[in-house]
Amino acid sequence: MDAVALTGSLAACAVMVGAATLTGWRLDAVSRRGGGADDYFWVGFGGVVVIAAAGLVGGSLGGGGAVLAVVVGIVSVVATVAWSWHSHARRSRAADEAAAADARADLRRRHAAVVRRWADYDVDPGKAIHYPAMHDPRHPVGRPVVRALRAADAARDDPAPPDPECYAAAVDRLERAFATAEHEIGRSTPDPESLPGNRSRGTFRG
Repeated sequence: MDAVALTGSLAACAVMVGAATLTGWRLDAVSRRGGGADDYFWVGFGGVVVIAAAGLVGGSLGGGGAVLAVVVGIVSVVATVAWSWHSHARRSRAADEAAAADARADLRRRHAAVVRRWADYDVDPGKAIHYPAMHDPRHPVGRPVVRALRAADAARDDPAPPDPECYAAAVDRLERAFATAEHEIGRSTPDPESLPGNRSRGTFRG
């Protein structure tokens, strides 16, 4: 192999490696911004055209340079595809994990909100006196709420691998049970004037 052919083959290999690197970077950029299939196609197509053209030039020089150009071309394409796929898959997994974490955090907030509202019927003296059924597991009004609370707590604290769907369903049932209980006790809401601290002091008549 003469010096000119060797130089040409090495130059073709350098072009192929550079084109593969640039194509991989551009594919990763498409993945980061959530591009569509057309974006991937045209970026990949452009990279393949450049690599193929450089490979043809290197291969046309003959001898060992042609073999080197073919090997470098194939390795460059395979490496670019593998790296781009791995990077995209890793980014997709991270996005899915973040979305799952956000969803679970939202479920915990909803769960805690119902618990706070339910506890208010125990710590607030007025509500505790007039709505004792809300915390009574034997009462038809309080029983579904207490059961739903226990189920939601169990789904949240389960030591086994978390089941988002199970916890979500438990929180939904808890919200419905509590809303139904509030509706039921609201049908028999006492006169606000009868609650502690709100009793009328009467009207002064001169």
